[in-house]
Amino acid sequence: ARTKQTARKSTGGSGSKEMIGGCCVCSDERGWAENPLVYCDGHGCSVAVHQACYGIVQVPTGPWFCRKCESQERAARVRCELCPHKDGALKRTDNGGWAHVVCALYIPEVQFANVSTMEPIVLQSVPHDRYNKTCYICDEQGRESKAATGACMTCNKHGCRQAFHVTCAQFAGLLCEEEGNGADNVQYCGYCKYHFSKLKKSKRGS
Repeated sequence: ARTKQTARKSTGGSGSKEMIGGCCVCSDERGWAENPLVYCDGHGCSVAVHQACYGIVQVPTGPWFCRKCESQERAARVRCELCPHKDGALKRTDNGGWAHVVCALYIPEVQFANVSTMEPIVLQSVPHDRYNKTCYICDEQGRESKAATGACMTCNKHGCRQAFHVTCAQFAGLLCEEEGNGADNVQYCGYCKYHFSKLKKSKRGS
């Protein structure tokens, strides 16, 4: 497997440009010896994931393929059940479909049947209400036809009703991990642009 374990971006030389770009799940560009960034060797696939972010139990010495490339399913049939975006790190769902790992992490009712391998992704507890919301980011960017597909998360600010797809928020840089209730408990949440900018201001002030 092609991995990256240093925080340096590679520059120059042939074939090094593909090593730029962070993890499809957490967006961090750094890799660590105990948690390297692993790059998919599938033809034309741009997936890069941390070992821990994709549930790779053992990084192989030979080529590594993300689940989508490994399945050899026709690309047209592989679409996330939770958002309109096709690219990224996907895994099988319990109903034989596909979903992004990042979508699974940020939509609270979604679960992983096996936590260490992070698959399959279990969607049965997601309330219908989430599928009925429309993504305000899709609407703003003129993708009205996509706005009502999949399931939406909502702004973490109490009382705010803005809803959005996880991947739309990821591309806009609106996702964050906050401390949950337990010591090691991480809460995956996101904010609408308005509340995210207010949050950033208050963090700088404190």
